[in-house]
Amino acid sequence: MLKDNSYFDKAKIRLIFETEKEFTAGLSEGDRFAYYMSRLNFVKYSLGKENRLMSDCSGSVCLGLLLATGCSIRVTADYLYRKFFTEKTGGEGDIKAAFFISAYNQNLGGSFYKAGVVSHVAGFAGKDVVLNCVEPRAYLRSFSGMIKDYADRGFICEVRYLNRRALQEASDLNHDLFGADDEFLYYRDLMTENRKGIVYEEKV
Repeated sequence: MLKDNSYFDKAKIRLIFETEKEFTAGLSEGDRFAYYMSRLNFVKYSLGKENRLMSDCSGSVCLGLLLATGCSIRVTADYLYRKFFTEKTGGEGDIKAAFFISAYNQNLGGSFYKAGVVSHVAGFAGKDVVLNCVEPRAYLRSFSGMIKDYADRGFICEVRYLNRRALQEASDLNHDLFGADDEFLYYRDLMTENRKGIVYEEKV
């Protein structure tokens, strides 16, 4: 339950939420996801966060999923890859993300990356555009250029599409919501209030 003494301005968030809801009405979930990824451009990087002011890479994708679909999860990049972005093919309007997997055990910038584990994720904000949420701030960049940069550092890139059913089931069961901050939970509450006005797209 959201605490009444939360640090953020609920009225301001509600106003932004309602404005963007009208703006994105009629868009596919994939287009809404791309829109929210682009809206997170220049967000300050902060490990473990997932809101409109501060986020890490997996947090930005989880927030984008919440705002685009109404489904709430908060998990790591590796967990997103293994449980929710499990589709290797998809359509033009489907939600997708790029996952960067360490090709071997390595130490980079004081961090250890284990071979075969996803260490970074970037949600797509356009055809060749992703949100790269890294220190000090997230920024939109060319996906094709990002592949080369990460390959030079020993990372394999894999594009995966969202398994919409897995996301819906986890959200309905309130599973996989680890350490979400208050602003994220407030957005979830707003989405719940407006759920009847949102049309969900699910593959069958």
